[in-house]
Amino acid sequence: MAQNMASLPFVFKQVFKQAVTSIVLAGGQSKRMGRDKALLELDGTPLLTRTCNSALTVSNIVYVVSSRDYVGVIPEGCDRIDDGVLNGPLYAFAEALNQIGDKLQTNWILLLSCDLPYLDSDTINQWILQLDQVPDDAIAYLAKNQAGFSEVLCGFYRIECKSSLIEYINQGGRSFQRWLSSQNVAELHWDDRTIFFNCNTLEEWNVVNHITETQ
Repeated sequence: MAQNMASLPFVFKQVFKQAVTSIVLAGGQSKRMGRDKALLELDGTPLLTRTCNSALTVSNIVYVVSSRDYVGVIPEGCDRIDDGVLNGPLYAFAEALNQIGDKLQTNWILLLSCDLPYLDSDTINQWILQLDQVPDDAIAYLAKNQAGFSEVLCGFYRIECKSSLIEYINQGGRSFQRWLSSQNVAELHWDDRTIFFNCNTLEEWNVVNHITETQ
């Protein structure tokens, strides 16, 4: 049965906050959207701020990977990692792991894109409660979409994934899906598919706003 983190004592919340390091990717150029997705506001709050705030409930620090400063948008408790190459999310993830280096104090990384309007902290906390059930040989814990592809930008990666990720990139790889196809990935089962919805176009953003206004 799902456990609501709000009902847990403070000491347990602190244990969970020390269980994962969060990385939020905000380096995309938003070409299909036509404007910076990270700055789109939902209920008066930029998507990037919302995602960071959710991640801060489970991590002592959140790293935001971006080529932009986002001063005033990135909340306190977040550190920015410069993504000057703009070679896509896989490279941005690898760059974050390289720059964080020995500062990583957790076995698990929560990797999120900045444009997840339906993601909330209670859901993330429920996922974290499942991490101790993930097989030791699985390098990631990710949900799958209806097509069978992993939700690569809304899930968990073990720090041990770094070596195979760097090797894949050094061989010229750029696809999350192709990299993970050669790895052992545990499946995160979650019925509410809207949690993984991300906005790539103005039409999708209009759908989000319509749903929000009618709730």
